[in-house]
Amino acid sequence: MAKSLYVHIPFCSKICSYCDFTKLIYNKEWSKQYLDALFYELETYNIEKVSTLYIGGGTPSSLDAIELSRLLEYLHVYLDKNTEFTIEVNAESVTEEKVRLMADFGINRVSIGVESTISKYLQLMGRNHTFDQVKECITLFRKYGITNINVDLIYALPGQSLDELKIDVDNLLSLDVPHISTYSLILEEGTKFYNDGVKEASQDIQANFYEYILNKLREAGYDRYEVSNFAKKGYYSRHNLTYWKNEEYYGVGLGASGYLNKVRYTNTKNLKRYLNKEFIDVKEEISLEEEKKYFVITNLRLEEGFSLTRYKNLYSEDFLETHFKSIKKLTDLGLLKIENDSLKTTDKGLLLLDSILVDLI
Repeated sequence: MAKSLYVHIPFCSKICSYCDFTKLIYNKEWSKQYLDALFYELETYNIEKVSTLYIGGGTPSSLDAIELSRLLEYLHVYLDKNTEFTIEVNAESVTEEKVRLMADFGINRVSIGVESTISKYLQLMGRNHTFDQVKECITLFRKYGITNINVDLIYALPGQSLDELKIDVDNLLSLDVPHISTYSLILEEGTKFYNDGVKEASQDIQANFYEYILNKLREAGYDRYEVSNFAKKGYYSRHNLTYWKNEEYYGVGLGASGYLNKVRYTNTKNLKRYLNKEFIDVKEEISLEEEKKYFVITNLRLEEGFSLTRYKNLYSEDFLETHFKSIKKLTDLGLLKIENDSLKTTDKGLLLLDSILVDLI
């Protein structure tokens, strides 16, 4: 049985310039119908207690207090005393009433979409909050005992300088939160940035910015446990580790993806179809060879890499033997290393992960 559950809430008060997730502008009539359909979809799965439950979006905090209470009360049945229960929020839609509800219904981890701490970049991205609101939001969560907090940062923005990145990183460190996620701006088709002809920063700029972030956060006591994620000891995201360790999980909601019984599925992104309870759009049965590829692709994103013994136990195959030539080449180039029982990338290798995977899979 899968032990992780992802729940997608697609509503936002405003669509950001870079976002290609499944989302739509909040509408109270739609939100009520959506929750009805979401609960119906949940009932189609035989979900028992889960180890991790993650409410993502969209902007889940864009729901009003009554809708949020309804959602959290419904999901509460899936929790046990050790469940990591995360919700994504935007600072401008967080109120004390909503935070109280979150705490009352067992949410113990929040992820705040900060993206930048500099006003001109927040405006450029179409964000509705200020850095002061982020600080107020964090104070509010701590008041109600929710201290496991992640903040997101987007870097390599159009025209951004290294000095401006340094300001962002210093500001995030001043928040003293245990988890920071950092993402280089990717331009996806259909987003406002893409339609406006915005260009991504060069690979050299992205690499320089990433190297600065890596060094600065390590100095501040954060582990880079996954290529884009940094945390203090004991605060790694258990839910996201489900994905990166290629473990199975339930995914419900508009456009959500799941992985169950060796089948990967993606729900429809069409709201009308979803409200008509036509949930799954695509199903893909995963062969043994595909599963092995997914395992390597996901696990090599982790700083710890993967256990060679675990791979052998799962697939009755010695990875070092079957990939000897590629591994020797990549270790000689300083991109891969073997430590104890683990195959992992070096710092240099993690920056070139796509190239490594071409050789390995």
